[in-house]
Amino acid sequence: MIHSADAAYPPEYFAAQIQKSNAKIIWQYGNIIRRAGIGELRGLVVVDVGCGAGPGLRYLAQAGAHALGLDHSLFALRAAQELSPDAQVVLNDSTGGLPVGDATADVVLLSELVEHVPDARPLYAECLRILRPGGAIIVTTPNLWDVRRALAFVTGRRWSGDNDPTHCNLYTPTRLGRELREAGFSGVHWSSGLKPVTWLSSRRLRVRLAVSYPPLIGNGLIAVGRRPGSNAATI
Repeated sequence: MIHSADAAYPPEYFAAQIQKSNAKIIWQYGNIIRRAGIGELRGLVVVDVGCGAGPGLRYLAQAGAHALGLDHSLFALRAAQELSPDAQVVLNDSTGGLPVGDATADVVLLSELVEHVPDARPLYAECLRILRPGGAIIVTTPNLWDVRRALAFVTGRRWSGDNDPTHCNLYTPTRLGRELREAGFSGVHWSSGLKPVTWLSSRRLRVRLAVSYPPLIGNGLIAVGRRPGSNAATI
């Protein structure tokens, strides 16, 4: 039997996640964790909601976290478990709630998930519920203020956020920050992301550099908030 979510997200949808190199995973998720102001992950309970085929779980497990991956694709979870056997995975549709106890997680990661959810506000409330006081929520998603989207009519290149037909909820930075604050998170802050950019300096030399976009107009968006309370010493 084919799981309904597998029909919406066929195996090829997760191919890039499965094939992602360890070096790229360390760069990508290490940057996310640093931007969230989190130092040592070892021993922390981290819930990766919408983990897909588990690139984030691979990083979290290597960093010594107690990682739990949730996703509604059975294929993706099987791939995640194979690639990261030390992580725990659970089949779950996040729009119906999270199978995690109250105040049991130190960090909740929503990486490239909320753009697939028509209304993510109930999910933010669930994340607040499962976080311990002082625990952090981290959200990454495409940025509607990406300058490349505004210039698509000039460049002739369709913006990447509009390329995925499963995207139904794209955010501006201000709207994402507002929804997290309305959900009850404190200390909410956001910034545009970093993207590896390939510079062709000559026909024979190709240099790959991590270039920081200016505020507001970067390709990706990361927002961080905390559940009010004092348990932040652990993270």
